[in-house]
Amino acid sequence: MIFFPRVWPLIALFLALGGIAQAGESDSVTQPALVVLIDDVGDNLARGEAAVELPGPITYAILPHSPFGKLLARKALADDKEVMLHAPMQNTHNRPLGPGALTSALDRQEFIKVLEQGLDFVPGVVGMNNHMGSLLTRLRPQMSWVMEVVKQRELFFLDSRTTADSVAWKVARDSGVPYLRRDVFLDHERTPEFVEKQFLRALKIARKRGVAVIIGHPYPVTVNFLQKALPLLDEQGVRLLSASGLLLEQQHQRQLTAYYRQQKRRSEQVASVVNCDPSVKDCDYSGQ
Repeated sequence: MIFFPRVWPLIALFLALGGIAQAGESDSVTQPALVVLIDDVGDNLARGEAAVELPGPITYAILPHSPFGKLLARKALADDKEVMLHAPMQNTHNRPLGPGALTSALDRQEFIKVLEQGLDFVPGVVGMNNHMGSLLTRLRPQMSWVMEVVKQRELFFLDSRTTADSVAWKVARDSGVPYLRRDVFLDHERTPEFVEKQFLRALKIARKRGVAVIIGHPYPVTVNFLQKALPLLDEQGVRLLSASGLLLEQQHQRQLTAYYRQQKRRSEQVASVVNCDPSVKDCDYSGQ
């Protein structure tokens, strides 16, 4: 018998997924996927190193100008992991943001300058997400400035959704920026029981929708849980993807869908020509 951290059997994970999807189930996904993002990396070296050693294609969000951010980003890159900027954004509770903060008090020029400096701080950066931001992510002008920079640098944006009123992902979509949205926060209560519950919740979402995006932090309780849980996913038919890996899959799927729709239209045009009576004056041969 294989056990997760709180000594509960692997079968619990299997049941949480609803079992592997049966052929012919229209509402089932045979290969659900998880994206695991670890936020707040860079302030604590020991915790950051433990997080970077997690197995599989984890994505790490690096705090700008943090004392160990560059070092930990390079360690992640050396292990073929991907790194993002974890950009501090103004919140509704006036919590301190630290260096590299984006706020509504900045004009456009200064705002973009601060964001670009944050992105330049992270070696190998491929995207960004918001740290806090329950106020700023509601503001379309500022989010438009964010997406302007992200698009210019050919990055992606992950909306941490620290507020239900966030417009960040919508502005990304409207700006043509590749984007993802957080589904589950793993550890805003730092207990094994809560982390386990949230992880199971994410698995259920992935089973239903095909994918779930999880955000956790380099807390010992989180890292300890993921060290044991992540290696068990593959044998249960659950894939672990990086954030960019999921975006590439989604892009490929959209391309395939567009291709098959085009082929279907062509087939319908050909069929209309084949079935057309040449004696009819307005017979449409446009499909030829």
